[in-house]
Amino acid sequence: MPIRSDATRPARRQATISRRTAFVGLGSVALALALPGCSSTEGGPALPKLRVGTVPWAGWSPLDVAKAKGFFEAEGLDVEVVNFEAGGDTKLTDAIADGSVDCGFYMQGTLLTYAMQRKSPIVFLGEVDWSYGGDQIIVRPPVEAAIEAIRAKKKKVGTYSSAASNMLLLDYYFRDTSLHAGWSLDVTTTDVVERSATELVDTYLSGEDAVSLNADPDSKPQIEAGGEVVATSATYPGILAEGLMANRERYVTVGPDAYKKLFSGWIQAVRYMYGADHKRNTLDLAHRDEVLDLVSQGTFLGNVTTDEASGYLGNVRIHSLSKLETVNLDKREDVLLAEYGTKGLQPLRSHIREVAAFVKRTDPKADDFDLAKGIDTGPLEAAISELKAR
Repeated sequence: MPIRSDATRPARRQATISRRTAFVGLGSVALALALPGCSSTEGGPALPKLRVGTVPWAGWSPLDVAKAKGFFEAEGLDVEVVNFEAGGDTKLTDAIADGSVDCGFYMQGTLLTYAMQRKSPIVFLGEVDWSYGGDQIIVRPPVEAAIEAIRAKKKKVGTYSSAASNMLLLDYYFRDTSLHAGWSLDVTTTDVVERSATELVDTYLSGEDAVSLNADPDSKPQIEAGGEVVATSATYPGILAEGLMANRERYVTVGPDAYKKLFSGWIQAVRYMYGADHKRNTLDLAHRDEVLDLVSQGTFLGNVTTDEASGYLGNVRIHSLSKLETVNLDKREDVLLAEYGTKGLQPLRSHIREVAAFVKRTDPKADDFDLAKGIDTGPLEAAISELKAR
């Protein structure tokens, strides 16, 4: 598959995180591995400590809300949020994979690609949200002419990441006969180039790329120049799923109880943000202003306004408790994303299996992924059970 990179592993959300000027947690990432630390609360016993990696992105904002509102502390856990700098996606994935952090929130398909290509022992602990509209496939009109140029390899497909989930999004669109007459186009036969956010805009505007997979708001110049948004991550719900992952050995060392407490605090934060078992992507009016301020100042470290934070939250779908159950505790492994209309939401195990198969299809040398060893939703299941019993 002719995927080339004209960038040095670009950040997933360049525009939303490039405004950061300070690097948070650089020294802490280099700490030697040890058993989970403890920190004392004022006048109380020491709490076990969990170091959780992330980058500024709305989908993981419940982490900051839970930290600020004391939900983790109430569960008996001290959470250190290790928030990485602009371009910190690479540092985050490395830190999750090598156990420099106890766990981290990120796109599942990216970590799965990492694990299979580098033979890294990753365990998936639970899917928590989807990108929902923020990732956009943009085509230079007329669409048919652009696709023909791609087929003939006269033009290229630009993407901010060539990880499996992103490539699968392109592949689903190229094969989707409900959106076009059927082009018989396989993404693995196209000329795909991984680029930075700036390069994606430049090569699209210059005409080098006829198709571009970019993320809002980075894609704004392309759309303003007449680019047609033909599909997004909302077109195929769950295709860009995000979750909590850890190095397998680190996970065993820390033990499941700490991760259960992490999920408990997370779920309570989601309730605080959206209300009890929310059905719509609308913040609870009673907490809306406070939440937007926490997301602006916490998740994005003060580098976006509350209005911008609201817009970014609109491009994700953070799972409610019932959706966490539906997606993560369903043991089926054979539900495809394409079967959304007939079989419902794709379970975590099915998602990992489908993405893993795509990795092997595009990179036969990649390692196999053992679902039995690589997925453990036990801590999440325990957290859900305890919260429902309260």
